[in-house]
Amino acid sequence: MSNLSADPVQISRTLVSVIALCCGLIVANIYYAQPIIELLAPDVGLSAHSASFIVSLTQIGYAIGLFFLVPLADLVENKRLMLITLCITFISLIGLGVVQTPNTMLFLCLLVGASSVSVQVLIPLAAHLSSDEKRGQVLGNIMAGLLLGILLARP
Repeated sequence: MSNLSADPVQISRTLVSVIALCCGLIVANIYYAQPIIELLAPDVGLSAHSASFIVSLTQIGYAIGLFFLVPLADLVENKRLMLITLCITFISLIGLGVVQTPNTMLFLCLLVGASSVSVQVLIPLAAHLSSDEKRGQVLGNIMAGLLLGILLARP
């Protein structure tokens, strides 16, 4: 059970910065492969035509995560859901670093996309932790980190 007190705890600037950094790094996982796709494909035996599946499956995984995992935040404690999805992301990214077969790589790309939705759980949690007076500023800073992650991960 989460603590739903009437007066939210003041969220520090340091914590807002850490959350913004985390959001940027997590969401960037969806876009990291785009600029280097032509280098990745031959290493795992994918043709130039099939290489597009790397990015496509990551995006499809993200859509699947939005559809199936994010609604779980209403049923499961947010912190637990975030930790589970982050562990899946971590393990999938390590797997992507060592994988040698195309099917395994494509499956791991799907998992990275699906588990990167932890950002969609983290943002409402940060909104809950902030006071009414600071909520807009806190969310603006976090969204800036998220957008920077998207922009810096792309070419």
